Amino acid sequence: MIKYRLQIGDMIKVEVISTNKEVNELFNMASSNMMNFGMMGGIGNGLDPLFYLNGFTIDLDGEVKLPIIGTVKLAGKNLMEAQEIIEKELHKFFEPGTVKAKVSFPGINVKVIGDVRKPGRYVFMRNYVTIIDALVEAGDIDFVGNRKEVEIIRMTANGYVFKTLDLTDRKVLASADIFLEPNDIINVKPLPAKSWGIGTTGFQTFTGVLSVVSTLLTLIIVTRSLNN
Repeated sequence: MIKYRLQIGDMIKVEVISTNKEVNELFNMASSNMMNFGMMGGIGNGLDPLFYLNGFTIDLDGEVKLPIIGTVKLAGKNLMEAQEIIEKELHKFFEPGTVKAKVSFPGINVKVIGDVRKPGRYVFMRNYVTIIDALVEAGDIDFVGNRKEVEIIRMTANGYVFKTLDLTDRKVLASADIFLEPNDIINVKPLPAKSWGIGTTGFQTFTGVLSVVSTLLTLIIVTRSLNN
């Protein structure tokens, strides 16, 4: 399970298994709707409205308001800790052993920007997502994208953290750094050729260089003709 620490503005999905049918319906109706919609829509941007309608949001005080048990402070907790806190609150109303809680993300939301074929926001309906998964959905790195400098921009309680990965290095695939967290931004930096303004695609870069070389050859020929 992801050791991500919940932050203000995060949305969580809370499922409760209880012998009380009404309790199950209160907590699990939204989860069922999100699951059905997710199966229909798969990965895409259209899932967000359903999250906002049916998810549980951590407010500016780091708290979330849940049915029956009321307000619970969850900011700074990982998913397992949040689950334990909610179960403890439920036990104030129900006998221990008669109710269980499960806390998860209603999809992991990431943004892919820079030199990829389909930049945008992507929602993954699972708990584990790698940078490779995100790049595949974004159509892979473009011709002039720098695979040696793929940046992950991550918001933490102490501000933004920047991490650069070299995807040409096989060791990265065995590293925990490739796993994404909710709200991560993947920024694919350009190769030096593009940063010089030569072209926006591999073909444009090639034709740009060819044009420069051709111009230089023409100047040399003309200069030699004038000298003769």
